[in-house]
Amino acid sequence: MTLAPPPRAEVFLVKNRLNSISTRADLELTDYNLRCTVKEYSKWVEKALGISDLKSRLQAGEAVAAFDFRRDRLKVKWLKQFLNAGFEVSEGGSLRWLVSLVYPTGVLALVEVVDGWDVHNQWRQALPPN
Repeated sequence: MTLAPPPRAEVFLVKNRLNSISTRADLELTDYNLRCTVKEYSKWVEKALGISDLKSRLQAGEAVAAFDFRRDRLKVKWLKQFLNAGFEVSEGGSLRWLVSLVYPTGVLALVEVVDGWDVHNQWRQALPPN
């Protein structure tokens, strides 16, 4: 995975802070929205979305959004656990999603954090905590 600055990046949706099970997704930041589209099947994402046909929809080439939040309503918290290369995001009372800009565990994560520090800073500036 090559880390990209805003407005688009390939990211990982992480199940929770205690369980680094993740699935690949695309993150897109526009003037008005932050949208995350699922790229691969994951049972926990299917359950979180409340759908039963994620696998078939992805196989059919359908773009399945994990979330599409209005930028002016975002709640963002950058997480030290992910070396500030990951954040928790929600909108109002929605489900909170964990998004990591790097592979969320192991030595590879540390290497990606160090190599991509400038890009991480660009994302943190584009999505300030609130």
